[in-house]
Amino acid sequence: MVRVGNRMIAFRYKLGILLFTVVLLMSGFLGLFQYFFVRDLLEDHFRQNRELIRDRVLNIVRDADYMNLQMEKPLEQEAKSVLDAVMRKYEAAGNIQFDLEPFLEGTNGFLDLYIISRENIVVASTDPADLGLNFAPYSDFAGYLDEIRETNQFAPARISLSLKGSEMKKYCYLPSEDGKYIFETGTKMKPNDLPAEGIGFENFAESVIRDSGFVDSVILYDYEGVSYKQDQYGRNSQIDDSHLAYFQEAMDSMQTVEVMSGVNGSRAFRQYVPYQIMEARGANEKNVVEIIYNDASMRQSLAYNMKIAIAVVLLGAVLAGSFGLYKASSITKPIEEFTAGFEQVASGNFLIHMKIESNDEFALLGKQFESMAERIRLLLAERYENEGMLANKNVEIMAQKEQITSLYDELASLLKENQNSYFETVRALANAIEAKDAYTGGHCERVMEYSMGIAHKLGLSEEERNDLRFGSILHDIGKIGIPEQVLNNQGSFLPEDYELMKRHPEIGDNILKELNFLANSRKIVYEHHERVDGRGYPNGLKGDQINKLSKIVCAADAYDAMTSLRPYRKDVLSKEAAVRELLLNRGTQFDEEVVDAFISWLEEKPE
Repeated sequence: MVRVGNRMIAFRYKLGILLFTVVLLMSGFLGLFQYFFVRDLLEDHFRQNRELIRDRVLNIVRDADYMNLQMEKPLEQEAKSVLDAVMRKYEAAGNIQFDLEPFLEGTNGFLDLYIISRENIVVASTDPADLGLNFAPYSDFAGYLDEIRETNQFAPARISLSLKGSEMKKYCYLPSEDGKYIFETGTKMKPNDLPAEGIGFENFAESVIRDSGFVDSVILYDYEGVSYKQDQYGRNSQIDDSHLAYFQEAMDSMQTVEVMSGVNGSRAFRQYVPYQIMEARGANEKNVVEIIYNDASMRQSLAYNMKIAIAVVLLGAVLAGSFGLYKASSITKPIEEFTAGFEQVASGNFLIHMKIESNDEFALLGKQFESMAERIRLLLAERYENEGMLANKNVEIMAQKEQITSLYDELASLLKENQNSYFETVRALANAIEAKDAYTGGHCERVMEYSMGIAHKLGLSEEERNDLRFGSILHDIGKIGIPEQVLNNQGSFLPEDYELMKRHPEIGDNILKELNFLANSRKIVYEHHERVDGRGYPNGLKGDQINKLSKIVCAADAYDAMTSLRPYRKDVLSKEAAVRELLLNRGTQFDEEVVDAFISWLEEKPE
């Protein structure tokens, strides 16, 4: 038995629950694997069926197109005969002021005549409804008419939908020799001229939809997205605006475009399949077939497989749990013996004897448990002995700790004194610089004060502040190597004097190169005249190439130069004027972040 809180749960029940859970998880995993496998299989089968339907539809359209082509040949001959007669009449009259009706005698009313002007407007027609029809807005068709004028030959077009009324017609064209007009015939397709049932442009899809339950719709559209099939009211449907882009993509690429969308909880797959009309010329050379599929059957199959998988998983888990309960009773007795032994050890009794009567691993485990208990008893005795020794050692360690703490405090004090000694030495060097330059009294001290103020605003670390303190007060140490007549020059620098003055960062870097404790501060001495726009010296560094501490000293040095008396400038700028100069050169000479921090510190600094 196993205790959980105040309740006892028999091990055989736990084993049954464990087997039930394991089988449930493994069966669930296998069920999911089967589900995804079947799903992928069904989707692949569905995709292959869509490809087969697409190929079948294309074959039917091709057959219908071929039959139409064969039936259109005699219509072309009839149309050419009529157009030649109209042309002769036009050439004899010299104008189009003649009646077109006599030319239609014997055509049984299925032929219409039109005369199209150079502006692509119907100026004469046997069909009053088409008189004045302007083809100019139909750019594709207008371009086709221009090609006919250029070739100056009879041009039969394939069967297509009329621009007005969307009737299926056969059009033929004959341009006049003077290029002013195009004579056109439009032959309405007679009922007995249409292809056999089920293979016409308007009815070819009926057999496909009837034979395939997953095909919802198959419609052939002309180049303008108008269907050949009419509804019960004699209207031709048009491609949906939301899918017009896919229709156009199929025509432009002459590749099948497939789109998936959701409809009432199920998925609809739309294929836009391009088709090149046989021997077609002009606007209606390319058509597109829209095929709409549904995956309802596939999803029903998938749902059925999911139910089967769930049933198998649950049945397997129940059987496994029942078997576990049945077999658990044969192994619970040794476990109860171990439980009793554990309780004795927990109460402090390590002299135990396990009564395991089985001839399996439990018997061996019982012997090992007895040996373990005896080993624990011996280890505890040894532990108590060692604890006494450790207590004495602890007293000694605490005494030594107090001595070490005292020595550490003394060492920290010595280090502080040593650091102060270093700084006083550095300050003496800075004073040596100012003793040589009559106009820079207190300059290094002020630059250090400004630099440390900027560091405070930027939140620099203690180590960075220490490097900045040494670097800022020593930034002009290189001026020791500059002649006094150059340093104290009261006029404009000669070019050679200015070049000599610009060497003081390098001189300062060489002076400090042997002092290891100033290794980081040397960068400040070397770079404090560099500009963020790259126009500084000695190396023309720019942006992040310049050390952050050098940028701080650059701004502090410039500010003090502007607000202090210099040999080359007798006018001292006010604090406000100097701040304006800092802002004016922010981002070019000075780092933007440094300038912002410096101005913030100056505003808070008491006068």
